[in-house]
Amino acid sequence: MAPAEHAAGTSDEFKKSASSSSLPLLVFQHWSSDNHDGEHEHEHEMLMFSLSQKRLLPAADMEPALVAAGHGGHMCWTTPQGWVLVKSPPDSSSSSSSATSPTWLWNPRTGGKISLPDVEEEHDGIPISCKCLLTYNDVTHPDCFVVLFDYMEPTMWYCKVTAGDGRRRGWRRYTYDVGEYEVPPRTPTKDVVSSIAAVQGELFFIDSAREMCAITLSSACDDDPEFLYFDVSMVRFPGGMCSGRTWLVESDDELFLVCVCFVGFDADNIGAVNVHRMDFSTEAWCRVHDVGDVVFLLEDANMGASCPASPLGLKPNQVYFIKNFMADDGDLCVFDIGLEIQEITQVHQHDDLPLYRKPFWILPPSMLAE
Repeated sequence: MAPAEHAAGTSDEFKKSASSSSLPLLVFQHWSSDNHDGEHEHEHEMLMFSLSQKRLLPAADMEPALVAAGHGGHMCWTTPQGWVLVKSPPDSSSSSSSATSPTWLWNPRTGGKISLPDVEEEHDGIPISCKCLLTYNDVTHPDCFVVLFDYMEPTMWYCKVTAGDGRRRGWRRYTYDVGEYEVPPRTPTKDVVSSIAAVQGELFFIDSAREMCAITLSSACDDDPEFLYFDVSMVRFPGGMCSGRTWLVESDDELFLVCVCFVGFDADNIGAVNVHRMDFSTEAWCRVHDVGDVVFLLEDANMGASCPASPLGLKPNQVYFIKNFMADDGDLCVFDIGLEIQEITQVHQHDDLPLYRKPFWILPPSMLAE
């Protein structure tokens, strides 16, 4: 049984959805102008830059309550698949008026919602500092899960989106073990899953310079997630470049690796942006110069996504990311994969914008479920 997508609620908080013509959006959530010290927990403001329209959206075009973590007690997590996971307080009037549960998936293209089981009391400590993703692009897939990974602790939460197998649907918390940090502090510290991407139901992450891992989830309550490791050599930095950042990105059911390489160890000096595709037949990364009619959108916490290009008025075969490896600013890097040319677009003119959290993307979900 496919999940039903309900119309958006009529309350002031949730009545406005992001216009399809403005997606994808780059969101800067920051403290309000009179709350620089963060004294008032829920006083946030937002800047939204429309990549399609190449402009900041007026405040009237925004829907801050849906994507502002902590606003009115709501917690929200964006996903590379476009859907936004929303958890509202148990006594929230907006949840009771428009959804059967205070936890749901929100479609920023249509404003529709898919109700999920409530996060039970023992799981209520899910932090906002989590990365969130769906295991399939098509949220109606019978084996699609919504998954959260804690940034700081080796903990994950997951829930099946559909309930068509007759099993009780609910959230599960699982503590995984992928070893310890290779460069340990004074006391051994458990490592956490960093860059991760979902491809056709499996969650892939880089475990080490020699191994990758695929996580498979089971809807059976008593079955733990399965971690299957396989040998893959990590790509090397180009000559003269000794450091960088990496992202795993799913696009058209294929797995890609994006490497932003720094000259020496200077994170302000980007020397190259290389893209590789995983060849699962040989279990090796292959350098590519064309990813098709899509763009790759990268954000903090090593989360990356692909997005249609031409249908949204974007030039294909490009990578977008905020150049905030050292300090937060409004510089958006645009890298052409084929031409190997980088441009910088300043998306806002605010100096020292006091960010509440790192900038993030809101994408149009796949139209398969609409």
